[in-house]
Amino acid sequence: MRRLVLASILLLATPPPAPAARGPEDVVAEVRRATARYVDVANARADGYLQASGMERHHGYHFAQPAAQARALATAALDLATPPVLLYVERDGAWQLVGVEYVLPSIPTDEPLPGAVWRRHEASCHYRDFRELPAASARACAALHPMSGERFVGWHPAFAVAHVWAWYPNPDGVFAESNPWLAPYGGIAAADHHARNPAEMFYSQFTHRVAGVILLMLAALTVWESWRPRPFPWSAVSAPLWVAFGLYLIPSSDPESWPYGPQRFAEILDDPLVLQHKLLALLPIAIGVITALRAAAVLPGRRLARVLGVLALAGGATLFFHFHDGRVHFDSIYLQHALMGSTAIGVGVALLLGTRTAHVRPWLAWAWPVFLTAMATVLLFYREG
Repeated sequence: MRRLVLASILLLATPPPAPAARGPEDVVAEVRRATARYVDVANARADGYLQASGMERHHGYHFAQPAAQARALATAALDLATPPVLLYVERDGAWQLVGVEYVLPSIPTDEPLPGAVWRRHEASCHYRDFRELPAASARACAALHPMSGERFVGWHPAFAVAHVWAWYPNPDGVFAESNPWLAPYGGIAAADHHARNPAEMFYSQFTHRVAGVILLMLAALTVWESWRPRPFPWSAVSAPLWVAFGLYLIPSSDPESWPYGPQRFAEILDDPLVLQHKLLALLPIAIGVITALRAAAVLPGRRLARVLGVLALAGGATLFFHFHDGRVHFDSIYLQHALMGSTAIGVGVALLLGTRTAHVRPWLAWAWPVFLTAMATVLLFYREG
């Protein structure tokens, strides 16, 4: 019995054996398991991977997953199961997966990929034809690419990258920085003009949906404010959010324009679409100021309703003239903006008609949050392309 107890104690005290070191073969096998469904590029696109480059010599086409990329850069953690970038080559319309690319904020001191070659990807400007130019900030980017003349799309800071050539042989090794056996597929060439590229479309949809979430929050706060009389400042809790919403829209609505991108402030006046976005961004700021003045009893409720009605009419009318690329085109993007414009004009008319008498009609308290909810619903399901 004593021997059995002693053996049990020794067994408990003995540390478990260290896990075997993960070798290159194990990494490649795990990457292949995680990305097998992306052999079909349609599955990659369905899972949110967006084409982010042209055919780069010895690298392929880059398809980036914004959520995975942002998570890797924010956490500085490498997850083999969710590569931020997939690498493809293409011939006669047939796409072939060749490898993956992992990103981290900086070159790691420990080695998450055994034998991998990490390199620093410089901060870069991106353009509609997928060309890149190095720049320290978005403001330092050229508004148009000096060779192709295509428009600026966005900028990213520097980060570290490493490759795993899990789906295509590489004479330099599975973790090499480039793959010379991709040479027959050529290198990046001047692409055709792109009205919008995938990165622009993703960014536009993302910002529209963020705006939808904010409008739902504002609708809820407006209902809470009007549910019963409340003392100031509780009667104006939505005002700061309105102002913050407008301040958020000014830089985010057009990443190529002032104050974030390379476009100078004066150039806003020469770009009708950007000018429209900046003017529309002023509306939430005006609404926030008016709401605060009304709650502080500086502005009567009837006058507030009229001002909101005029702002709704003005904002709604501009959405009927919202055309990308400086030309008139009636497509799904225009129809969505027209739907938002119709909603805005409808509530504007309701607010103005409802304030024709000295007594503000009770249903007007609900007209504004209903309008915000309808507008938010369109924004949450907004799609481009």
